[in-house]
Amino acid sequence: MKKAIAMILTLAMIFGIAAVPASAAEINKNSKTDYPYIFVHGMGGWGTADSYYSLSPYWGGGLLPGSDNDIIRILNEKGIEAYAPSVGPLSSAWDRACELYAQLAGTVVDYGEAHSKAHGHDRYGFSYEGKATMGEPWNLKDKINLVGHSFGGATVRLLASLLAYGDADEIAATGKDTSPLFKGGHDCIHSCITLSAPHNGSQVANLLVDPQVTMLLISAVLNMIGMVFGNDFLVFSLQLGQHGLTPEQDEFRALPNPCAVWNFYASNDNCGYDMTLRGAAELNEKIKLAPNTYYYSYTTENTWDISEFELPDKGLSIIFYISSMMLASTKGKTYDGIKIEGDWAKNDGIVPLASARYPSCDAETALSYESEIEKGNKIKPGRWYYFETMTGMDHFDFCGTKDYPEGFEEFYFGMVNTANSR
Repeated sequence: MKKAIAMILTLAMIFGIAAVPASAAEINKNSKTDYPYIFVHGMGGWGTADSYYSLSPYWGGGLLPGSDNDIIRILNEKGIEAYAPSVGPLSSAWDRACELYAQLAGTVVDYGEAHSKAHGHDRYGFSYEGKATMGEPWNLKDKINLVGHSFGGATVRLLASLLAYGDADEIAATGKDTSPLFKGGHDCIHSCITLSAPHNGSQVANLLVDPQVTMLLISAVLNMIGMVFGNDFLVFSLQLGQHGLTPEQDEFRALPNPCAVWNFYASNDNCGYDMTLRGAAELNEKIKLAPNTYYYSYTTENTWDISEFELPDKGLSIIFYISSMMLASTKGKTYDGIKIEGDWAKNDGIVPLASARYPSCDAETALSYESEIEKGNKIKPGRWYYFETMTGMDHFDFCGTKDYPEGFEEFYFGMVNTANSR
């Protein structure tokens, strides 16, 4: 009997390791690949170029000063090349993808002639010449892994899609002068990993954006901040010079710009609109799955059901109680054609579970990673694989706001091992 029990336990342990590689406790040195990792923060976030990162790393610092639990540093110490660029914290997914590309390629940000004209802002932004994220300008041949938390998910998905397929409007607008980002034909993204990303939007964005005066006030406040503080405000650079709300790269302060205030609000070229259910649907129409890129999504959920509401659980960070209650108030209602029920009501404080798993446009091919491993099926590129939801965790827990069930470092080691295993 003891031998039988021992054998069962051994098989269970082996199965557990195979089925959930994200729980690995160490970096696997026998990986098939070891491409660099580019970590992209979410809305209102910051990267290593921002001064606040030294006080509190976005990736592991718990969002408050005094922590040195920086997963970027930890991964580098483990021999995993990792970087955390800074992109516009309030910019649209398109603008952020352009900024991310420019930093990787060590060039001037080109938002695209067609996009810039359509949204009424400057075509060019900050210059990263001589300041490439990985030291040497990215040649679009050596592969990288992209990791996006929250709205960073839309950023990395769009970048991967543009590199693979380009953009017909930008090519038509500028011909030979089109940025390599918009030309397509680049097979250079090994994996695209999202953490609690609003692939299909969030009702919270609808509740904030739909009252039109809200975005108008936000636009006015951003311009005022640019006038008083310049680009660097509190923890990060707002990077809205292309809109005229904050200073351009070589300017000290912004000027009062009522036209820019109105345009930023009216053009919908901002993260607020992109995270509404309709804005996310419009983004999903533009974003395609790159055929040779592996797509993985990690999700969290921290609510409990009571009658008509999906209320925040006791483990939810206090910062998310208001937004979680806002989400609870939408249960049973319809927003932008979507009835809020089931996994649309469950959330991590700001992103519905139904939105975080995978883009709705890719639902037909999305698969459970654990189930595919259990069946012995090969993990293939060009489709989404979602991991079992991490319950009892909220939207910021990927940023180190609390320890993971198996430890903070272990989650990221497991994530790296999964991406490197093929």
